[in-house]
Amino acid sequence: MAIKTWIKSIALTICMLGMVSPAMAKVVDVKTAWVAGQEGFPIWYAKKQGWDKKVDLNLVMSTYASGQEALMDFEVNSWVLGGLGAIPTVNGAKNGNMIVIGIANDESKANAVMVHNDSPILLKKGATTSYPAIYGTAVDIRKKVILTTPLSSAHYTMTKYLEALGVSEKEVVVKNLDQALALLSFEHDKGDLAVFWAPYTFMANGKGWATVATARDVDARLPLYLVANKAFAAQYPEVMKKYLTLYMRGLNWLMNAPREEAVKEMQAYYKEVFDLDYSETMVDLNFNVFELFDLATQKALFAEKDGSSEVQKWQDNINEFMLNHKAVHKSLEKNIIGSKFIVSSFINMVEEKDLK
Repeated sequence: MAIKTWIKSIALTICMLGMVSPAMAKVVDVKTAWVAGQEGFPIWYAKKQGWDKKVDLNLVMSTYASGQEALMDFEVNSWVLGGLGAIPTVNGAKNGNMIVIGIANDESKANAVMVHNDSPILLKKGATTSYPAIYGTAVDIRKKVILTTPLSSAHYTMTKYLEALGVSEKEVVVKNLDQALALLSFEHDKGDLAVFWAPYTFMANGKGWATVATARDVDARLPLYLVANKAFAAQYPEVMKKYLTLYMRGLNWLMNAPREEAVKEMQAYYKEVFDLDYSETMVDLNFNVFELFDLATQKALFAEKDGSSEVQKWQDNINEFMLNHKAVHKSLEKNIIGSKFIVSSFINMVEEKDLK
């Protein structure tokens, strides 16, 4: 082993030990990372119920303003488990040290191409038989100004919408803005269309703007993943099993609890973890647009048939988008081709009986 590789290996081991308490300690500390969204709720709820301590874990929740910000800390081994959108996950996986171990939700209904409610684009729906739910035609869209956030789920949604209408990005005027600025700009009529993700889609709906297509309408599945440090996962499989069991148990509660009770708990979660005061109406919208998957469904989605799983197929389309936009260096493409960073071994360790 080369001395440089040996030093790197020792450094990684030290970092891993920093994330997991010494073996003689009763409770193991595990650092997790979350961006403001529904995905961290099951872990917060598990901690609130004390489930983690009962299996000798202490799940430490760190929060970030964005997936890209979380990735910066991931690269220096500040956390080992967490939730990321499909596109930030590509940026983590391309370096070979991030794997996908589960699905927090599918946010494709929460990503939407929107227009002002007086837009002529709304006059034509189902112009293409392959995508009957979307509004607009190629003629309507060409040369229009579209506000979006570059290399994001919104950008991906926009490209799939244009593709559904037979229009290329070069045939429209794309204005790259972060979500908050896109919302403000669209409010001041600075574009013909704008593409948002939640909660900005909720805010846009509140302003009376209309949806011409969601990502789901154009077959652009956008899973939000549970991710892990690859080396950590290999070294601590029992911790992985406990963690995913806790997550799925919390998710199980969320999927089956009375809506009113779930909304109140979700409000408390957003306030405590992210200091966000969301109304009951805003939180309730989460349940309408984010699709959640129980354990049996997740295992089915991760099961490989003919060399690929359903979730890998979803991700392959996202990888293609990233490659087409040259977001991954040629030397790293091998790490994402085929989406082999999506692994089923850990979700398959979780048993239904442990979720009760």
